[in-house]
Amino acid sequence: MSSVTSVKEASREKAMTGIQLLDEKMNGGFPRNSTLLLFSEIPAEKRIFAEQFVMAGVKNNETCLYVDFFRAPQLARREFTKFGTYPEDKLIIVDATSSQLLLPCTEKYAIKDVGNLEGILDVVSKAIREMRPQRIVIDSVEFLADRFPEEKVLDFWRRLSAEAREIGSTLCFLFINWTYDSSGISSMRDMTDYVVEFQSIISGGVVRSLMRIEELKDGGFKTNWVPYTFRDIVGVTVYFPRILVTGPFNAGKSTVVKNLCNTSISIDRMGTTVAFDYGNVNTMGLEAEVFGTPGQERFEFIFKIFAREVSGILLVVDASRPEDFERAKSMLKLVGPGLPFVIVANKSDLPDALSPQRIRDAIGLGQDVPVVSSIATRGVGLKEAFKLLAQQIIGVK
Repeated sequence: MSSVTSVKEASREKAMTGIQLLDEKMNGGFPRNSTLLLFSEIPAEKRIFAEQFVMAGVKNNETCLYVDFFRAPQLARREFTKFGTYPEDKLIIVDATSSQLLLPCTEKYAIKDVGNLEGILDVVSKAIREMRPQRIVIDSVEFLADRFPEEKVLDFWRRLSAEAREIGSTLCFLFINWTYDSSGISSMRDMTDYVVEFQSIISGGVVRSLMRIEELKDGGFKTNWVPYTFRDIVGVTVYFPRILVTGPFNAGKSTVVKNLCNTSISIDRMGTTVAFDYGNVNTMGLEAEVFGTPGQERFEFIFKIFAREVSGILLVVDASRPEDFERAKSMLKLVGPGLPFVIVANKSDLPDALSPQRIRDAIGLGQDVPVVSSIATRGVGLKEAFKLLAQQIIGVK
């Protein structure tokens, strides 16, 4: 059974995120009767993940409930269209803004008084009982935290979680912590099954968005910080801003970049790369910028430039030339320990090509290092190698 098929079948028991690589890591997504906390200490792109989560459900013919304290329903529905067309009757919005703005409301469910927490709970509970949504999003808890005592907000959380579990729904709370101390956050975590934490960093003058997912039960998993971006229609994708394709001279690096990437360019001289190759990969719900470097020692200065802030490495070797493996080892040493990498054993169709295990032994690698046989001229093995690298970068601890 393919991983894509298994994820689709798991969607009956799991709430898929719609981000293929993450869904595979979580064996199909989040369990149906779980509570999620989308959390950050500073403003970050949590809402786009929540919207992605809702749209993944709606497009899977699930009824989804979105409680919005910040946007008028007309605006929210318009913003959801950036994910493409969807069955509008599957998206139920609880309107909490029209009353604040003194506007007429056309939604079936509306909160008339945002200063009455019991009234808010009554409206949301009624929507849950009547519509029985498979996914529920509360956007956002900080709106309530600014207006009501902490113990009442936590009780709201507890009671809503119980109602969602009763119907087997996946409930998602958004929260920026501007208000609570560590005990308040601890109380939230005690009522939560998964935390999706978000942060933004500035790297090279560019703002990058990162998230990580943690399962809070004993023995639960935790991913690394995963970079992501958003593309209209496509939605949220895992995004690696720099994947390095490198290796000894004439191993086939440029061919790997060309046949792995959707688009690519090569800066060369007389048929030999003396600057770099560049390409963009967009596949399996992830996107990456790929840089290929020349393999000769005299061009190591170029290699070192592109090796900065790299997410991971595809190390290309000619499987039929073990005499080049020492150079491959030295290139790994240049980037230092701890960086995810996969060996691409190119030209594996040649008669004297070594097996992956013999290549692993010759380079002195552990059994946990992937070595993928490839024929770059035909694109064989390249997506497999790239996917294995992406899984290493995401990681599960």
